[in-house]
Amino acid sequence: MLGIKISFDIVDIMNIVVKKDFRQSGIGCLLLEKLINIAKLKGFNKIMLEVNEENIPAKNLYLKYNFKLVSIRKKYYNDKNALIMSLDI
Repeated sequence: MLGIKISFDIVDIMNIVVKKDFRQSGIGCLLLEKLINIAKLKGFNKIMLEVNEENIPAKNLYLKYNFKLVSIRKKYYNDKNALIMSLDI
């Protein structure tokens, strides 16, 4: 499942969810690649997201696609920090 929000020329990823039984199978990569390609075709300039700093698989996925750390929201997820990341496209 993929949830996004569009604001002007920015796409905000709200969530990327892969059923537990199918994780580590490349589905998350396929969803993210498809989103990036569609955003480029539609003329968007940036993709933004936030991720729990302790969600290592998600952080690694975004880093693999060259998302950069922009900011940190302290104690956003029940005393866990949220990492704000972006990708210029």
